Amino acid sequence: MNFKIKHQPSYSLIEISLKQGERIKTEAGAMVYMSPGFQVQTKFGSGFLSALGNKFLGGETLFINEYTSVSDGAVLALATDLAGDIAHTKLDNSTLIMQGGAFLASSVDVNIKPIFGGLKSIIGKEGVFLLKASGSGDLFYTSYGVIVPIDVDGSYIVDTGHLVAFEENLTYSLKKASKGLFSSIASGEGFVFEFSGKGKIWIQSRVPAGFINWVNRLLPG
Repeated sequence: MNFKIKHQPSYSLIEISLKQGERIKTEAGAMVYMSPGFQVQTKFGSGFLSALGNKFLGGETLFINEYTSVSDGAVLALATDLAGDIAHTKLDNSTLIMQGGAFLASSVDVNIKPIFGGLKSIIGKEGVFLLKASGSGDLFYTSYGVIVPIDVDGSYIVDTGHLVAFEENLTYSLKKASKGLFSSIASGEGFVFEFSGKGKIWIQSRVPAGFINWVNRLLPG
């Protein structure tokens, strides 16, 4: 698999080239364009998005598309719904935890399943489930705004609405944010994640709830 992420960071699009017989699974509706050299199969849940559905998965759909290249050099382009970025992580028998709506695509050997976030995620209004990507292969995930990687060595605090992904070896706890300090206050959340340990997190520079609130202020009546 070869790929190139274009038009970063505001309107990112990924163009993927596959050899004959290579496969990739994607979020339903993510395809922008493709060459004729693909077989496409739509699967319900693919074993990782349960019938609990969209409400609990932070916007993730219940369907995925699996593309199989029937010729060398078949090209597939993917993009996210929001004006934002795309990041890539090469998993090597490793794990990455994502917010529910961050998944875009992955190699078929990457296992993606929901994990229960418990009371933390309910209070933080990020959905009851996070997504756990594990195994070996390519993983692509998306954001609203620019994706910024941060190396953590000790502790780090992140607004819940800005979190995109983090490495599994990091631990986190949910805390009440001080009024006026974080954008989640404006969206009615008011909580932050405090990470501890050594590892990497990825954040997004904008919050969808902030954009929605801005649009609502412009609507009449």
